[in-house]
Amino acid sequence: MEYREALGILRNRLDDSLTQHAAETDKSDIGEIYKLQEYSETHYYMKAVHDYTATEVEALLSFVDPLEVAFWCREENTHEVGLPICDILKEINADSRFPKMTPELSPEDKVHTLVIRLGKNLYEYQEKLQTWSNQQLIDHSEEIAATMAAYKYMTEEFANNPPEHIADYLLQFENPLAVLCEHWPECTLFGVDVIADIKDEIKDLQVKREQPKSVHEQLKEASRSVQEQTKSEKKQRGDGAR
Repeated sequence: MEYREALGILRNRLDDSLTQHAAETDKSDIGEIYKLQEYSETHYYMKAVHDYTATEVEALLSFVDPLEVAFWCREENTHEVGLPICDILKEINADSRFPKMTPELSPEDKVHTLVIRLGKNLYEYQEKLQTWSNQQLIDHSEEIAATMAAYKYMTEEFANNPPEHIADYLLQFENPLAVLCEHWPECTLFGVDVIADIKDEIKDLQVKREQPKSVHEQLKEASRSVQEQTKSEKKQRGDGAR
């Protein structure tokens, strides 16, 4: 992403953040109104005054609420000159202090992540098989065959030509191999091409797909988290004063 494009995205997200903080401000609480004013001042500074480096833009975009982070960078800035954001982020331990954006995986990364998870599932399944008796192995022979067929198909044919919506669906589960085994068509045991059947099986499942949270949703969650933390700190200070 080019610098100008990234800077435009950051400025839009600063706008979204200020709007979100304004919407969640308790208008009957003078303290919260003053805090909103401080956020507004930071918003103006970050949009109209601050001279960004490309690294600073990238760093702020990695946070759910860049305005919140920028506010604390200004609040805790001990440098005599300027606002060296990247240095301050390290000094205030921002990576562990503020919620980070959930990265969106590329189609290739999704398949890679899925294959790794399937391998982990298979290893754990094989470990379980080692604890079974001969009779249990016989009783579960169809399940074992379906599991191995599913794993072989997904890591070979599927991985070479992956439909992205299937990868998205399976990555919802900690054990996608078990999901595949449960809904695996019997014809796979006989070497039939089953890509259409897999799509139909997954399409027909009445399981709600979890979509990646939007920036707006992540921002709302971050704002709630910060508010809860602030209220907790106020309560602790009040308890200590008594």
